[in-house]
Parts: sequence; structure tokens; C-alpha cells
Amino acid sequence: MLKQRFVSLLLLCWASMTVQAADYPAKQIRLVVPFAAGGNTDIAARLLAQGLSADLRQPVYVENKAGAGTAVGTEEVARSQADGYTLLFTTVGLAVNPSLYKNLRYDAKRDFSPVAHVVTSSPVILMHPSVPATNLAEFVKYAKSKGTLSYGSAGVGSAMHLHAEQFRIETGIAVTHVPYRGEGPALVDLLAGRTQFHFGSISSAAQYIDSGALKALAVVSAKRSPLLPQVPTAIEAGIPGFVTTTWGVILVPMGTPIDVIETLNASINRVLAVPANFARFIELGFEPLTNSTPASTALFIDTETQYWSGLIKKLGITAE
Repeated sequence: MLKQRFVSLLLLCWASMTVQAADYPAKQIRLVVPFAAGGNTDIAARLLAQGLSADLRQPVYVENKAGAGTAVGTEEVARSQADGYTLLFTTVGLAVNPSLYKNLRYDAKRDFSPVAHVVTSSPVILMHPSVPATNLAEFVKYAKSKGTLSYGSAGVGSAMHLHAEQFRIETGIAVTHVPYRGEGPALVDLLAGRTQFHFGSISSAAQYIDSGALKALAVVSAKRSPLLPQVPTAIEAGIPGFVTTTWGVILVPMGTPIDVIETLNASINRVLAVPANFARFIELGFEPLTNSTPASTALFIDTETQYWSGLIKKLGITAE
């Protein structure tokens, strides 16, 4: 009798999940962004949420949960109900944090199911005009003759920090890292000449490049950016194979029904493929990906996690 009741309960749970998936979405969806409002990741998330609201015919609203290098918002989603009504829009921190923080209260692989790889982007190497260099090769030569140059980042373990350390390894220059609480303050000090170079987001830096307030030495991507077509890639500028990216993915709590995940994935791909949306993401410095799958996203995250864990171990970086 007990066994029969247990089987009946399992069947009821399965039926409930099937109905839920078939009716999904039946209410508003929360999209958690583990960053403060106003940054590029937040803007991209809001653009995606707007498109998803129209495509899914249910409100999708963004909730900012910043703190601890994205750990605060990420942990909240990991502990949320696995029903498809709480999503996480996160970036390279997902792959970095497991090696950077000793006491994370979530497991990126165990606690989440990937939904879609939304966007990718590459940084631009920025230099203050006071540095007597006109291109990347001259900058590297100057840096070696100077002894050390300083750069700012959005904090220890941030994408900007790790990109700059990759650059140091590739070129052999000596650098001093100055961490800030976000890209904005780091950019302010670069503009003031208190630091000499910076790995920044293309969209944030474009206005300063156009005005001459900053020099763009190279974009660290496989091809030139449509926002800065005059700026060479790092490969073109003399550093073979130097390509680095950041990215945005959508995750849901582990245990979310596969039908719900597939519904979300299909909707995200449709939204990104809308010409107006695609163009807007490009304007923000992102390359939209319109054909990712949950499986390809999982593989991508695993590959990135392995790469960044190796670099962090090599650099000996830790964060509290």
C-alpha cells in the first residue's frame, strides 16, 4: 500500500510538472541581474526582457541584485523555485568565481541549468593621451622602458582585471593593478591620467575615443568592432592569438522542467534575431547569438570555467 501511494505521488508530481510546462508562462517572470543598475550588462538584460515580454506575452521584469562579484544575485537564483519564473542573466563571473572565492554558497554546475548563450563581447585597450605611444607596439615598448604602468579595473577578479593580466602575460610588461568599485570610477581615473591604461567596454569608451580624451590601441577580438572600425585588433597590432571575451548567459535553477527551458531558449533566440534588437545589441558593443541551445551553452560555460580557473591559479588571485 505504501509503495502504491509513493508511485501515485510521483505520477501526480509528473502530471503537475507537465501541465506547468504546457501552460508556461502563465505569470510574470523575474530576470535577476547580479550587477547594479545602469551598466552595460543591466542595459542588455533590460533590452532582452523587453523582447521576451512581447514574445512570451507575459511581463518579464529585471531585478538588480549586486554584490560580492555577482555572488549575491547568483545565490538568490540558485535558491529560487525551479519553475521557470526566476531567471539569471550573468556574465564571466560565473566561470571565474568558483576559483576566486573560497566560500561560495552555490555551485555553478550543480545549482543551475543553462538556457541560452545570449551575447559575447570583447574589450578595447584604452590609453591616456599622456602616454607617448601611437599604437600597441609602441605602448608595449614604452611600458618596458618605463618599468611599470598602472591600470584600473572594476575590482579583483573582474573581467577587466583578468583581461589586463592576460595582456601582461602576453607582452611581458610590468603592471600595477588599481581596483575600483566598478568600471565607472576606473574610467574616471584613467581620464584624469591617474592610471595609464585600461581594458574597457567598447560602448562605454566610444565617446571618449571620438573626442580624443582617450586613445584606443586595439580591440581584443578576432575581428574589428563595427563601433570602432578604425581600431585594429590586437592580433593586427602585433600580439598573435590574443583574443579575449566576456559574455552573457541565461540560467535557471536546477530542476526546471526541460520543456520550460526549451520554451525560454526558443524565445530568446527569436528576440535576438529581430533586426531592431540585433542592431541595438551591436550598438551596446555586444554580438548577439541567435542559435544557441541549452547544450551548447553548458559546453561553453564548462570550457570558460576551465580556462579562467587555470589563469586564476597561475596568477595566484583570491578574493574575499
